[in-house]
Amino acid sequence: MDEGYALMEIYNYAKDLPQDWDQKLGSNLYLRKEFLEFIERVDDTPKKYYIFRNKSGEIDTLFMTHFRTGYNLTMFSKIKTSIKMTFIYIPLSISRPGIIYGEETKEDVASFLRKMKGYKIILNTEENYDLQGFTKGLTCPRCVLKIRWHTFDDYMNDLRSNYRYRYKKAFAKSKDLKMYFLEDNQEFSEELYGLYLQVYENSPYKLEKLKIDFFRDNRFKIFVLEDNSKPQGFIQLLENEKELIFEFVGFEHKNNHVYDIYIRMLLEIVRYGIEGGFETIDFGQTADEAKLKLGCKYQKLYALLNHSNPLVNWCANKISRFIQYKPLDDHKFRVFKTNEG
Repeated sequence: MDEGYALMEIYNYAKDLPQDWDQKLGSNLYLRKEFLEFIERVDDTPKKYYIFRNKSGEIDTLFMTHFRTGYNLTMFSKIKTSIKMTFIYIPLSISRPGIIYGEETKEDVASFLRKMKGYKIILNTEENYDLQGFTKGLTCPRCVLKIRWHTFDDYMNDLRSNYRYRYKKAFAKSKDLKMYFLEDNQEFSEELYGLYLQVYENSPYKLEKLKIDFFRDNRFKIFVLEDNSKPQGFIQLLENEKELIFEFVGFEHKNNHVYDIYIRMLLEIVRYGIEGGFETIDFGQTADEAKLKLGCKYQKLYALLNHSNPLVNWCANKISRFIQYKPLDDHKFRVFKTNEG
């Protein structure tokens, strides 16, 4: 227990979290104790876990923090910054929030976080979540495809002609590539990891670089595209009951235009989602345009920012609208012939 917050608990390791932690998580599988232990093995940033209980002793709010230096707070603008940041966020560029919030302890949580030294940012919250003293702005939205087709052919036939033509062209350009799933993710090679690094280095929004061990865990499904000489790309997926989650991708940039690697792999995710009986596919938070052209819709996500220095916090509030993410107009992408819901 922490003095001043009679019902607050702090843990340094996921293995020590109480049994009722997992009971509060809903569909956020990334905050499960077992997954947090996995994150601790593949990401070495210092982490802490917090629980705020209500007067009945039940968990009302829980969250995790980790600390990084060199964070570019203004990555969505032309300005470049490098600051120290405490994240209330799940590491590894995951699109779920690192906080499960309740109303009964909200004021205690806000007060505690405001007193935390320096910059703090809560990533990937919903629009209706606010904390006193925190500035809110848009971050990268999640791109989600709702599955309403029985077969992949149904999906292709439902596309408007210009989209269908584009995707048939991608299949034609990549027709000689071999596609297969890794039977054991320990087979994820340095060569495949190099394809991930190419994508990371070319990304405009660099948050963290994953270690190869993240890709070698067998909870994920990884499929590979290769030509006669070597792998040209891979996709990493995670199944979450009726939801399919696109985790990470790697591909050979110099051959992307030759084989249409990235588009082909996105289409294979759609195929796998339909044939696997999933209800939705979470395509993640980057490369919006390509995903909106698949038929995805935005789920807008927000970031809450605070600094313990009142003057710095006031300045952050004033500039937040200039540095927040500027999403595309997803309504302009009329992908399907039938009602898109």
